[in-house]
Amino acid sequence: MAIPPTIPTSFVPKQPVTTGMRRPQSGVNVFLIIAGIVLGVAALGAGGVFGYKLYLENVRNAKAAELQRAQDAINEDTIEGFVRLRNRLESASTLLNQHVYTSQFFDVLETRTLQSVRFSSLTLSVLDDRSAEIQMEGVARSFNALAAQSEAFASEKRIKRAIFSSITVNTTGSVSFELTAELDPKLVLASDATPVTPLPESTLPVQVPVAPVSSSSTAASTTPAL
Repeated sequence: MAIPPTIPTSFVPKQPVTTGMRRPQSGVNVFLIIAGIVLGVAALGAGGVFGYKLYLENVRNAKAAELQRAQDAINEDTIEGFVRLRNRLESASTLLNQHVYTSQFFDVLETRTLQSVRFSSLTLSVLDDRSAEIQMEGVARSFNALAAQSEAFASEKRIKRAIFSSITVNTTGSVSFELTAELDPKLVLASDATPVTPLPESTLPVQVPVAPVSSSSTAASTTPAL
């Protein structure tokens, strides 16, 4: 069957086809800039760390060289002299720590003893543990003076467990007694010695006069009541 001439046999367009050219987009990539900045900061940081490492190594080498020069400048005789001096100081410190220093105790005893009480004998014993004990004999003007003396010793923390015994009233009204007590090591060791501050008169026990006892008697071994 023949195709009529009015029906087109091809679909090729009669007009020329034109294609538009795409223009390249202009502008800066933000992410590329940020990446460049980060890379630059990292490079600077790495360079700074490397430079600081070199600086520390130079300082270390300089100090090591300075120390070596100082060691080379020291004489062996000088070093031996220092060693001998150190040994002598250690020996002197050991002797000082073992030395019994009774002046501290006598200062405390003088400060705490009342004018109406006197001591006639004293025995001080230093034990192996560096503590000390005392045994004393004395005379008080009256029972009241003895009680005040007991209170004065009780207020001194460095004199511990002071016990008055063998209390005897003499014909003159005075009271004889014996005293035993323990001492703080700080009172007898030179290494622990501390100055004693005299007590003001207002802190000493007040004595109330009592009538003298006419007859002599012997009391039992006990601590007088305060």
